[in-house]
Amino acid sequence: MKKIRGIYVELVDAFNEAARSVYPEEFLSMIREDDGIISEMVLIPGTVYGDSHSFLSDWMAPVDFSLVGTVHSHPGNSNEPSEDDLQYFSNYGGVHIITCIPFDRGSWKAYNSKGETLDLELFTDS
Repeated sequence: MKKIRGIYVELVDAFNEAARSVYPEEFLSMIREDDGIISEMVLIPGTVYGDSHSFLSDWMAPVDFSLVGTVHSHPGNSNEPSEDDLQYFSNYGGVHIITCIPFDRGSWKAYNSKGETLDLELFTDS
């Protein structure tokens, strides 16, 4: 997997808006990188959003080597991974983002597949 250097701030705004739109359920999507910057959400058909969990229909995911992980929301105030999150992280790429209430630019955190915090630089798409 390519080294991930950062994420576009416009994408942070987009996944937070998506999280707000399904609240109080959890939002979940895969994420794609371009040149080491996380640039896009990839919504997978058949994804189920729930009040305490969400899951992807991974058999519906495209064969795409630019997919680097997932983004999901927690309907509470914590963006720390749960035990279930940690188990999930090990199955879907190397970068996982969790956002939480208030779903803004300061409410998200990135993790690697082991649940260790990643420091991602914010880039602008313009």
